[in-house]
Amino acid sequence: MNAILWDDESIFPEKVELFKNFLKKYFKSLDSEELLEDKQFHYDPEKDEFLNPEIQEYYYLWSIA
Repeated sequence: MNAILWDDESIFPEKVELFKNFLKKYFKSLDSEELLEDKQFHYDPEKDEFLNPEIQEYYYLWSIA
């Protein structure tokens, strides 16, 4: 059974919270914060992936860096 962690409703694991903070700071440094305005960080801990494919792409790159 999947236990999805919903953005603003769940406490994320430390690794996921670090990524979320990194991504927000990254877009802020580019003056592109609006690109994340409507994005939700819903996360599936069993698969270690985000439900939003765009967020997942950034997460994948961040996790292998």
